[in-house]
Amino acid sequence: MVNVLVGMIRVKFTAVYLGTLGVGLFGAYTSILGPLSTLAGLGISSSGVRQIAEAAGKNDQKQIARSLLTVRRTAWITGLLGMVLMIGLAYPLSVATFGNANQTLPLCALSLTLLIGSLAGGLGAIIQGLRRISDLAAQGIIGSILSLPIAIPMMMIWGVRALVPMMLASSLVAFLITWRFAKRIEVVQVSLNWRETWMEARPMLQLGLVFMSTGLITAATAYLQRVLIIRQLGLEANGIYSAAWNLSNYYVGFILGAMGADFYPRLTEVNQNRAEVNRLVNEQTEVGLLMALPGIIATLSLAPLVIRLFYTSEFMPAVEVLRWQTLGLMLRLVSWPMGFILVARGEKRWYLATELTAGIAGIAFIWLGIRFFGLVGTGLAFFALYIFYTVLMLLVSKHLTGFYWGAINLKLLLWTAILLTLNMLAVCWMPLAYSAPIGVALALFTAWYSLKTLTQLTGKNPLTTAWNKVIGTISPKRTSTE
Repeated sequence: MVNVLVGMIRVKFTAVYLGTLGVGLFGAYTSILGPLSTLAGLGISSSGVRQIAEAAGKNDQKQIARSLLTVRRTAWITGLLGMVLMIGLAYPLSVATFGNANQTLPLCALSLTLLIGSLAGGLGAIIQGLRRISDLAAQGIIGSILSLPIAIPMMMIWGVRALVPMMLASSLVAFLITWRFAKRIEVVQVSLNWRETWMEARPMLQLGLVFMSTGLITAATAYLQRVLIIRQLGLEANGIYSAAWNLSNYYVGFILGAMGADFYPRLTEVNQNRAEVNRLVNEQTEVGLLMALPGIIATLSLAPLVIRLFYTSEFMPAVEVLRWQTLGLMLRLVSWPMGFILVARGEKRWYLATELTAGIAGIAFIWLGIRFFGLVGTGLAFFALYIFYTVLMLLVSKHLTGFYWGAINLKLLLWTAILLTLNMLAVCWMPLAYSAPIGVALALFTAWYSLKTLTQLTGKNPLTTAWNKVIGTISPKRTSTE
């Protein structure tokens, strides 16, 4: 929630001081860094979590220590290789993305973020694998808050020229905070020579290559989608698309992040028990829907006001894109828990096949969307992709574990579909003066129902519990993994 609030403040300053051109350029840089960052990481941030979580589940302190040391060393090697790779590819990437070589030097400078990101990813895998969820929350809060006094003055002074130093500074701050929390973890002392490190890293890299391949597919898909938008609609259109994408992800993003932070290692510990896996996935789906629905309805209803509040009138074409992307993210929230079945069980071939299929479908949908509907087609494409992906994951999950949605989730999904359909009809057919109050009323009702149900499920008020945990872990004591 803190990330959402801080992100919205940052978005407003970005819109005012950089405009659609600057937001579009930032989105282009991000889409270029995505595939190379994934390639440089070799999937260690994900496979490392799985290996550490398995060792922690067995309470094997020596294996935990060996895994931690291996992850740290591997992160240095992969980060350095990624930085060199980006420097070598800076010129052709600039030409391919922007149609000229003007961005070669900025891309070379941004190569340093690959090294920093790889090191931060390795440390993050250690914290996540040991399920130190409070530390993850605290580092996220501190990182978000510290990013504002760094980014805002740079944008105010330098404008678009601030993008590269701002991205470098932000990545460095995030790394230092992660390092500070990882440093507090106490483990038994072990020594590994480089041959032993390789033996430890080999199974991690084998699974990591699968994660890398699937992550590369996702990042490459995002990059190609941005190239299609830039080449066919212009850099300003990419800025509008980026604005809608950022806003739609702020609310749902922290729920998806929670799935990766705690749900993934928890599912890994019971990955061979089909009944337990299916129970956990159903629980995660129910909680995710309850948490997301109020915000989804509010975003759909208040999209024009949200765009004006957090951007400027220059970004108003993003309204329709935002609405369709928000609907797509609701389906993403439903399908993601099923996706973690493949990851937790180590189903490499299925995971790679599903992500490759989704990547190809994503490019096809956005090409068709732009061709027939222009900029709005990018939002429609995202919604269509996640209809396809949800059906795909249902079929694959049922094949692997016999998964099916329980009666509670089927009922919840039905009511979600009805409410979102009514909401979309209202915003399409009514003036904002009528549709906004209806949407706010629906959002408040679903928020009340969700909070009531979550309190019944957990026996505690989740907002009070979350606040107490955050306050209690901003300065946690140094503890042992035991």
